[in-house]
Amino acid sequence: MDHNYAKYEEFKLLSLLAEDSEYAFQVIYDRHRNRIFQTAVRYLKSPHLGQEVVQDVFLKLWFERRNLKKDKPIEAWLYSVAKNNILNRLKKIANEWKALDHLAHFSMNFAAPAFEKAESAEFSRMLTEAIAGLSAQQQKVFDLARTKKLTYIQIAAYLNISPLTVKTHMTRALQHIRTYFQSNGIEFLPAFIIFSIIFS
Repeated sequence: MDHNYAKYEEFKLLSLLAEDSEYAFQVIYDRHRNRIFQTAVRYLKSPHLGQEVVQDVFLKLWFERRNLKKDKPIEAWLYSVAKNNILNRLKKIANEWKALDHLAHFSMNFAAPAFEKAESAEFSRMLTEAIAGLSAQQQKVFDLARTKKLTYIQIAAYLNISPLTVKTHMTRALQHIRTYFQSNGIEFLPAFIIFSIIFS
């Protein structure tokens, strides 16, 4: 007999799901997938992460299919799982940004004094020339970090770019400066420049 599960009441769908009905699972998935995806993207700002949330939620639904209370709305259960998943991802993102911010702040506090110790006019001239060889965006990032002592997250907000983009610009800027000094016979500089790159 060809059953149209989409017409069944929710409790019937859950009963069928508990009996391993893939079709019942598909009906529930089709009913709720888009809204969960849209909610996740609204908070996570990423379609890729939104799709991961959807996958996690419905994977958990399948694993928990025999433990679901059939007299409780499945929608409430799904969105509770989605909410917790999104919150966990937001916490992870916040922690990663916080760690990146701390590393960037440490890097700038370490690197700036090293530059300041080189007081010779020749060193200053070469540094100016090296900075002039950076792209316009790299110069902005480098100046905000070194002169204004801004962190990566602060620079990102100021320039309206992501912290990871700031990190990329700074890494390339420091690499360029290191290469420029090496090409001009400055051998003492690479040690602390490399250190800055590692911790930026």
